[in-house]
Amino acid sequence: MRKLSKALIKEAAIELIKEKGLKEFTARNLGNKLGVTDAAIFKYFPTLRNLFEEILLDFIAECKQSFSAVVHGNLKAEEKLRKLLKVYEEKFLKTNGAMPLLCFEISRMNDVGLRELIKEFWDFYLEKVEEIIKQGWEENSFREDINPRTVGLTINGYYISKALRNLVTGEPIEEEFSEQIAGIILEGLRKK
Repeated sequence: MRKLSKALIKEAAIELIKEKGLKEFTARNLGNKLGVTDAAIFKYFPTLRNLFEEILLDFIAECKQSFSAVVHGNLKAEEKLRKLLKVYEEKFLKTNGAMPLLCFEISRMNDVGLRELIKEFWDFYLEKVEEIIKQGWEENSFREDINPRTVGLTINGYYISKALRNLVTGEPIEEEFSEQIAGIILEGLRKK
């Protein structure tokens, strides 16, 4: 067994969330998964809320950095959108779809701080989609009657649906699915 660390605990927590959801997520179950006691978990994270917060903060920081790099890159709007979806797919697959599920479950909890983190993430993502669409308007390649927020929410909905379907059916989340959604979204965005 590897030496217990915050990173190892977070990795196992993401797997456990994916397998059982938050309803059955306990320090004891996490400890069992890692082969340690729940007390060992609490040495690294005083509460499970601290663990969830750190997982969210890590995910959000990675996404913000990646999304900003795409949006500020020197590409046409259409290519930026494809690349943004690809980066989102990579982050999504890295957690095997667990992050959208964690966000969904936390949104139902009565924890204002964690809910604010999720809202901050979605708002940031919607802002980046909007920046790309506005660039497409400036390039005269995207229709101007499109609501950027609706496009961003449609994309998020697709990713969340993928995670839920995987959870319910056990079907693996195929790689390159971002190309499918990019084709559909771009077909609706392009000027005819």
